[in-house]
Amino acid sequence: MDTNVSKLLKKYKLKLAFAPLHCPGLIVHGKDGKPDVVVVNSKLDDNEVENVILHEIGHAKNDGDVLGDYQTDDGAHSCSEHGANVFMIHEKVKQYFALGNEIQDANWLNIAKSIGTQDYLQVQEELNRYIFEE
Repeated sequence: MDTNVSKLLKKYKLKLAFAPLHCPGLIVHGKDGKPDVVVVNSKLDDNEVENVILHEIGHAKNDGDVLGDYQTDDGAHSCSEHGANVFMIHEKVKQYFALGNEIQDANWLNIAKSIGTQDYLQVQEELNRYIFEE
């Protein structure tokens, strides 16, 4: 696992566990002062595992700002999932450039495919942040 992912887990006080799930991953909220646990489907490959962990960290980071109940409010659910995906895409694009890739060589479609997302607009927006920083 990427050291940045490990740092993010620590930053948000999350533990990591693997289990056979019917979904890619989820967060189990700790009780009585115990930390929250990111549980990842043990059947996923390494690239999918990292994406799921980053997505779940995105929930830990952003869900406190979402109004409404994730389970019963479709708007809150959609907003929560979008925020988690934005966080994951941000971290994956940041990782892409940390590996030494140049902005002029960046292709949003190839990056989106490598991440495993169809949220092409969000990948384009994230790449634009790097373009306008230069």
